[in-house]
Amino acid sequence: MDGESPLTRSDLLSCLELSKALTGELDSKRLFRTILQKVSALLPAELWSLLLLDEATRKLRFEISVDLDLEMLKDIRLALGEGIAGQVALQQKHMIVADVRKCEFFSELVDQQSGFTTHSIICVPVIYGGRTLGVIEVVNPPDLGARAVELVKLIADYTAIAVENAQRYQHIQDLAIHDNLTGLYNTRYLYQSLTEQIEACKAANSFLSLVFMDLDHFKQVVDKYGHLNGSRAIQQVAATIRESLEEPAYAVAYAGDEFVVVLPGFDQVTARIKAEEIQSRIKSTVYILDRGIEVQLVTSFGIATFPDHATDLTGLLAIADRELFSVKEKSKDALGRCVR
Repeated sequence: MDGESPLTRSDLLSCLELSKALTGELDSKRLFRTILQKVSALLPAELWSLLLLDEATRKLRFEISVDLDLEMLKDIRLALGEGIAGQVALQQKHMIVADVRKCEFFSELVDQQSGFTTHSIICVPVIYGGRTLGVIEVVNPPDLGARAVELVKLIADYTAIAVENAQRYQHIQDLAIHDNLTGLYNTRYLYQSLTEQIEACKAANSFLSLVFMDLDHFKQVVDKYGHLNGSRAIQQVAATIRESLEEPAYAVAYAGDEFVVVLPGFDQVTARIKAEEIQSRIKSTVYILDRGIEVQLVTSFGIATFPDHATDLTGLLAIADRELFSVKEKSKDALGRCVR
């Protein structure tokens, strides 16, 4: 800022309190709730929103908003340069628009989707270490003057630190429960989540099935094409499994070429149908094509269902594993039946 700050002592003290609340919070859900509560009180406006930039798609999405139903905006994505928010994110410069009808960058997409009418806007980039993390939009504020703009910029600076901290924390948390090679959940997450899910099934009187699966003759693939290509094949198989599932179902990289599929709400019959679907998709897929190598794989499965076959974590895992072992001993490319 040049010259004397337009912010009052009260403004600065409020921002200091906001910074303490934001930078000390690592859980993203609680963080955004804190931003929602603090900033809406600090910055009166008809509407304000925080949009975050998705690193994978390089598009902005609505993360939180005051007085706007996020459910209506959940599918809206703004590319860099699209709309005022996209321009601010791209240029990394704030924008003050007194009349959006006279702004060449204004997009009516959000207004059309929400039924809201935008007249004026202050939009400020959320930047950390030179990287755009998102933008803050203040829509139809009563004041477009220097004080309001500097206040939003200061809030954006604190928000950037908080969002970066929360994202790093989330990344560390993800590493702790995901397998490095496949990106699937690891056994640590399996044991933690299954304990909770079994208790939930007991309370709801519902089913939960485990599918243990193993790639048949996979050692021959490794011996022929090497460990690196073997790892690539496992990565691609993991992608096939992931594409076959919808939440709350999930897959786990169990050990080497073994996987576990967790199917909440699936009984013996529906679990077997899902296992057959995964088996068929793997069998019909050719792997490692990008390396000039073509590998076709077959799998064996063992299935156990709560509460039919076991009512605790240890028992359920043991039975599914035993069924898989039984199949592997007798034949390959098959599904074990687990029936009492």
